Amino acid sequence: MKTSWFLFFFVFVFSFSSFAQISLQDKNRTLNRNNVYLELGGSGYYYSVNYERILMRTGYTALFARLGFEYIPIRGADRIVHLPLAANLLLGKKRGKIEIGFGALFRLDFSQNNIGGDGYYLTNPPTRIFMTPMIGYRWHSKPNEYGEQFMLRFSFTPLLGMNVFSNTPFFVPWAGISIGRTWQNNEPKRSK
Repeated sequence: MKTSWFLFFFVFVFSFSSFAQISLQDKNRTLNRNNVYLELGGSGYYYSVNYERILMRTGYTALFARLGFEYIPIRGADRIVHLPLAANLLLGKKRGKIEIGFGALFRLDFSQNNIGGDGYYLTNPPTRIFMTPMIGYRWHSKPNEYGEQFMLRFSFTPLLGMNVFSNTPFFVPWAGISIGRTWQNNEPKRSK
């Protein structure tokens, strides 16, 4: 069941790659194709370093795919890695936009007590896969001469999951703030 949800999510997010041909000549654009940002809290739990790419863009909307990474060393020998994956939809034509999305947070635990048998939580209970719906606000600065922009975002990202010890669902209200940079791989603007 969990594998089929993961496959559905993966196919949904990456099936839009054929729509990724976006004009690079739009001088009045408010979105760039690539985003890299640091998120404190949010879908990565404590923090995450993330990469996003536009999959599809129309006049008032844009669809992004997101992949993140978080590494948490705990008590010397324990190691936890979080991998947030998400699809986010931006709504609005100005530099400030409403953002909604849905994703999953995969938690890999490489602790000494887990390295024995199967090695990590995805294959050995307790499995840790959290669903992460998201709603927030994203703001982009004006592009510089290379088309790069500063990005700031605020989001409410509750964590939804199943407690594997008691077999009961849980809800953790959570929020995040992100800062980052966007770029389009353009040539610098020429002054006349």
